[in-house]
Amino acid sequence: MRRPRTTAPERRRGDLLDAAMRIVENKGVAALTVDEVTAGAQVAKGTFYLYFRSKEQLLDALRERFVVELTARQAAELGELPADDWLGRLLRWMESGLRGYLANARLHDALFLHPSPGIPADVHGNAADSAANAHAAQLRELLEAGTAAGAFRLASPHATAVLLYNAMHGSADYLVHVASDTDLVEAVIAESLRLCRACVA
Repeated sequence: MRRPRTTAPERRRGDLLDAAMRIVENKGVAALTVDEVTAGAQVAKGTFYLYFRSKEQLLDALRERFVVELTARQAAELGELPADDWLGRLLRWMESGLRGYLANARLHDALFLHPSPGIPADVHGNAADSAANAHAAQLRELLEAGTAAGAFRLASPHATAVLLYNAMHGSADYLVHVASDTDLVEAVIAESLRLCRACVA
């Protein structure tokens, strides 16, 4: 069977994103250039502009993919639990969020701590509002559903989501710098889970 002569548009866009991600992880955002991305993706330079208007639009796409993939991984983990195990789902969300950030700390920091036009530094960390952050929205929806089911006693699921999201994100930012201290990492995760229990009791 003859292989197609051209790559599907989705695959080419994915190849460009993959190449950009490797550069950002290994060299940082400052080293990211269109030439390096197209060389890494093994496509002509003109192909880049079929999918992205600029380096900043490419970075936006990388940020979006990071959040989508993290949120999807957590959704899959939550799906392993019974639908009515609201506390278990909340605890799983918190722990998997912390461990997910630690596992991808270098990429996260390169993407979200890099200021770009119109996008403040640490946009992901500050965007605890679910209207701007799909990851925060996942937590808010979990808390709202658990409250509606009577499992959580929350006056404001939204406010609790803001509190817990920032506790998770701030803890992850700190733990990135002390990752070699495994006892502290595990202690912070345990305390984060205790905070979750206290908030929804």
